Amino acid sequence: MPSLAERVASATADLRRLAKGWRPSETDLIGAVGLENWMVAIDGEMPVLIGESVGHPHLGDQWITTSPVLWISEDRTIARTLSRWYRLGKSALPPPKVPLSKLYH
Repeated sequence: MPSLAERVASATADLRRLAKGWRPSETDLIGAVGLENWMVAIDGEMPVLIGESVGHPHLGDQWITTSPVLWISEDRTIARTLSRWYRLGKSALPPPKVPLSKLYH
């Protein structure tokens, strides 16, 4: 399992690329965990995702709370958390009327 410093460095590099318009390809998402019946929640002051994981390397297939959410694609199909990429399946709630970025920034 990567150290906290390694996770922060990886997430920071991804956020910099995302800010420049890059989006992950299928190849980039090969190891991404699936998340079904998901929703955005707040844990303390940080946004997280709650949902049913599919193929999580450490937790398997079960209900999980992710590490803090750093980015969600506008089409709500991909998310980047501090720890990893997620492929988002069906949301547990109807989509909000405002962009996700406005919910937690």
